[in-house]
Amino acid sequence: MLIYGTILAIIQTVVCDCQAGARVKTRLSAKGLTLLETLLTLCLIGVLAGVVIVKFQQVTKAAQESAVKAALVNIRTSIKLFKMLNSRNPHSLNEMIEKKVMLPARGGSDKYASSIFLKESYLMEYAVDTEGNIIDAFDNPFIYDTSKGEVRSATKGYETW
Repeated sequence: MLIYGTILAIIQTVVCDCQAGARVKTRLSAKGLTLLETLLTLCLIGVLAGVVIVKFQQVTKAAQESAVKAALVNIRTSIKLFKMLNSRNPHSLNEMIEKKVMLPARGGSDKYASSIFLKESYLMEYAVDTEGNIIDAFDNPFIYDTSKGEVRSATKGYETW
């Protein structure tokens, strides 16, 4: 608002700063834009573009944060399912992508005779880097602790999520 007020004050000063008795031509009688009008238009466009760019960056960051939260919840849930069905933590996040879910269904004497193998893996493949590590929305790999079965983001500021 301060910028708009300043621009309006400049316009009033320029319009009123004429010699006594001289008449200011109105915009209706002009055939084109004056230099002042052109500069004013460019300034307003610049201010609006600046506001839009800042807002876009804020929305982008909020979307990335939401994506990291959702990915962490999905990965942590998949680790719990893996541990529940296999009685151990996965050796890596990639193991959860490669290994298919096997649901025990005891129907006979052999405990695996009637187990159900699903087509889906424990964890759907997310975006991966060149080394095959699963990466978050900020393009940093997730860090997985095999002994504790815990996963976290490597992105600075999001390590404790």
